[in-house]
Amino acid sequence: MWKCFKKAIWIPYDETWIYPDVVRTQAAVTKFCEGNGSVCTFTGDDAVTIDGKDYEIIRGYVTGARGNYGIKLREK
Repeated sequence: MWKCFKKAIWIPYDETWIYPDVVRTQAAVTKFCEGNGSVCTFTGDDAVTIDGKDYEIIRGYVTGARGNYGIKLREK
């Protein structure tokens, strides 16, 4: 039996030394979507719909990243 892996998207976040609060996170996701010609709608502080697909927003410490913090979207 095959397992289906959930899609994850790393969002470019330049201020990796600053925790990505809700405002910074939504700004980074919006910029990412606009740059890729996608439409995004935030359905909560930690949820977004991009081109009809729902994603969970994960922000926080990233081991091995350039700085300390990052933003990742994981498909629900």
